[in-house]
Amino acid sequence: MSDDIRTTVRDKYGQVALRVIQGAGGCCGATPDACDPITADLYAAEETASLPAEAVQASLGCGNPTALARLAAGETVLDLGSGGGIDVLLSAGRVGPTGKAYGLDMTDEMLALARNNAAKAGVSNVEFLKGHIEEIPLPDAAVDVVISNCVINLSPDKDRVLAQAFRVLKPGGRFAVSDVVVRGPVPAEIRRNVELWIGCLAGALDEAEYRAKLARAGFVDIEIEPTRIYQVPEAPEAFMSAFVRARKPTGDDVATTPRVHVHMRVADLETSRAFYERFFGVAPVKVKPGYVKFLPPWGPLNLALSEEQRAGNGGHVDHMGLQLRSQEQVVRELARIKAAGLPVREEFGVDCRHANQDKFWVEDPDGVEWEVYVLNHDLEDESPVAGRGAPGLHVVAPGSCCGPAAP
Repeated sequence: MSDDIRTTVRDKYGQVALRVIQGAGGCCGATPDACDPITADLYAAEETASLPAEAVQASLGCGNPTALARLAAGETVLDLGSGGGIDVLLSAGRVGPTGKAYGLDMTDEMLALARNNAAKAGVSNVEFLKGHIEEIPLPDAAVDVVISNCVINLSPDKDRVLAQAFRVLKPGGRFAVSDVVVRGPVPAEIRRNVELWIGCLAGALDEAEYRAKLARAGFVDIEIEPTRIYQVPEAPEAFMSAFVRARKPTGDDVATTPRVHVHMRVADLETSRAFYERFFGVAPVKVKPGYVKFLPPWGPLNLALSEEQRAGNGGHVDHMGLQLRSQEQVVRELARIKAAGLPVREEFGVDCRHANQDKFWVEDPDGVEWEVYVLNHDLEDESPVAGRGAPGLHVVAPGSCCGPAAP
């Protein structure tokens, strides 16, 4: 998160905490009514009856992730952006004395309020940590469930937040957050106005983009379930509160997922590792001396890299391919890889030996070319589609993608 945005968010939420402490309420909008579409009626009366009034007043969320996360006794929960602590305290009750609930917040005033609320509630299986959701101060595989209540949308570096959430979850762990999500295109000016109306919930992701970012972080079983639609005349049903579910894969998931396995010997392992981290958008799943393994979430590949001991003999494989499900996915990964600063060669609507494809190519440091493509149709069954290709992308002449066609 940039320093300016981080400072703005910290100051705003610090002011909310102080207003609650002073008995002035905690709404994040200009008036209490301004927050009603978001914060009203999120918790049942029986849930909040045993909580300090200050915990309820400081709630600035858009959902009730603790009720939807199906928490079980003995589990460890982490709340990203825990504020006054309402979801941490509710989680602590659901996981019981054998479980634990962590709250993470960067605002001193909110942390003080949350700790005071925990003391008033007599809850001991909680711990409030100071830090940023982009840099979670917990070890790997430390928690069973990550929850959050309309906080992730405040971070400009959402990829980092999701990667950190993935890191601290145990294998099989659950991501269960409430967030504001955009569904469908919204003009930029309208989008800004709506977010100002919502209050402090700027930065909402498009639903498809949210799914893509979760997948790139490594999550599976991704679901986005609307819980409340915000009616805006200029963009009806475009903005919604949603419950976002996902899961960190287990070893069984990896073992049963069909993947292309490639073992490559490379000239410089660290250079190749850095390249593939940027290309795949994820860190390796296994690192040993002289060896790394990648399982990219957006392609069915198991890639092992080992360092070639003989000078100048790295990169034994010179061409590999990843077939994706749709042109949309090809375009999405192309945009991401371009943003990572890697050179690409685009070929959309090409006849490649036996099929018409949309694709792009990326060359690694050892000269190995990667073909990322979607199959449009088999040339034996259909004629090539004239003018095929994504808008704004270069379309090459048929037959240029893989060298001379086989006789």
